[in-house]
Amino acid sequence: MKNNKKSDNKILRFLGFDADFKSAIPSMINYNWAVFLANGSFYIIGLFLIPFLTKVEGLTTAQAGIVALCAKLCDAVTDPIMGIITDRTRSRLGRHRPWLIIGLIPVMLTYFGMWYSFGISNSANTVKMFYFTGMYMLFSTAYTMVIVPHTAMLPVLAPKYNLRTQYNSVKTIIDAIGTEGSFIIATLILSYTAKEGKSFIANAFSAFGNTPQFNPDFKGRFMLMGLVLCLFFSLPLLATFFGTKEPSSKEQKVPPFSLKEFAAEYKSIWSSRAFKQYFVLSLFNCLSLSFISNTSYYFLDNVAGMVSLYAITTFIAQAGEAAGFPLNYAISINLSKQAPAKIELPFIVLALGLSFFVHKGSPTFLLILVYIFYNFGLAGVNTVTGNIFPDITDVDEMISGERREGKIATFSTMIKKIISGVSAALTGFILHFFGFDPNAAENTSTALFGVRFTYAILPIIFICFSIVAVYRYKMKKQDHALILRAIQEKKETGTVTLTQEEKQTCEEIAGHGFEEMWIGT
Repeated sequence: MKNNKKSDNKILRFLGFDADFKSAIPSMINYNWAVFLANGSFYIIGLFLIPFLTKVEGLTTAQAGIVALCAKLCDAVTDPIMGIITDRTRSRLGRHRPWLIIGLIPVMLTYFGMWYSFGISNSANTVKMFYFTGMYMLFSTAYTMVIVPHTAMLPVLAPKYNLRTQYNSVKTIIDAIGTEGSFIIATLILSYTAKEGKSFIANAFSAFGNTPQFNPDFKGRFMLMGLVLCLFFSLPLLATFFGTKEPSSKEQKVPPFSLKEFAAEYKSIWSSRAFKQYFVLSLFNCLSLSFISNTSYYFLDNVAGMVSLYAITTFIAQAGEAAGFPLNYAISINLSKQAPAKIELPFIVLALGLSFFVHKGSPTFLLILVYIFYNFGLAGVNTVTGNIFPDITDVDEMISGERREGKIATFSTMIKKIISGVSAALTGFILHFFGFDPNAAENTSTALFGVRFTYAILPIIFICFSIVAVYRYKMKKQDHALILRAIQEKKETGTVTLTQEEKQTCEEIAGHGFEEMWIGT
């Protein structure tokens, strides 16, 4: 038994684990089941919502863009409010965990409503636009109710530097299960056609190689997809709720709410240099990803003439991203949390550059290369943004003296949702400007250039900004250890003893003079 334990410890040390295997792994897995909703739901929205609204419900690209934009502008209000609520929640279950249960039913009902119009499909486009806008707004609010608290739990569950990387590495695996699983479900429902003489499995494989061109006859299929996926995304919240533990917040002191202090706190969070660097990196990464997702169906259908491969190429791309997990984990542990993006972001530029050589009649392998290179690069930057987020909360505590995971998590979710909405709207407006018609048999060269503009040109620009941002983020493992040690000493003794060099390190990371921060007062 002792030899086995020593062997296990050696493996854990090699992998960089900061906790006992038996206690750490189950908690990592249970915490991350909620990622099914966090990433999977918007993955499907990014792939199918715009084609659903334009090709099935008959909205114009501009109207579909307005649906996404209005829903996401709503998040500019709900996300900060939820950040305040979760940080002020008093419960024996903790500040964040109860919201996983509270938001479960609203998430389930509103996600289904996004894919089913309850008989208004024959109404005017304006009526349908208002309906889908309202339902998208309700889903975004329900999503916020769950995911802001869930994101805010991570710094509490994983206080150590490497342990956070491991939580996010497990997240990568479960995210792949959730996104690939939801995509398989969606593809089978939308593309499956039973053919005589073939088994169910043979017909299922056929569905992945023959994505149909959507039309109004697909309303029933999208309704079924919404029904199945609303359960697929919401029920795992139960596993996260029952499988995680958070310290009770029942005794925490909650001062009276003040709108002035509310605004001041968010201004204070923004003053952190580390947070601003994280924000900029996440912002440009989300912009690039959103424009590509919103245009991917049109690119395959109208530019490449390979819309039948939409399912299989997306599946291969997701599998490729998930396969990058071991490499990105090893790079993060042995080099730095920023290293995966530094190494792999150029592959996104390469992939989007190759996409300019894709046209009707191009060999299929060229399109496959675009997807593989792009998702390999995407895996690197997603690893970095996930890994550095929890460390931002410690920098904020060094500046303010408070734990504000909920408010900081607000920015993480708000970036993704608002940017996805704004980019969807801009995609619709840009394509409309270039004269693109998603239902036309043929589009002009100008209209097809509009598709390339939103699919490749804009994303390349944003990725270049992401590359600059990742090089500007400087915090390393030893810097984080210094910050945690200083915070602990400050709490225990009321003062902190640091060398001049250590003070300069804190100042460079925070963007504040040492005496201006809570840690130095």
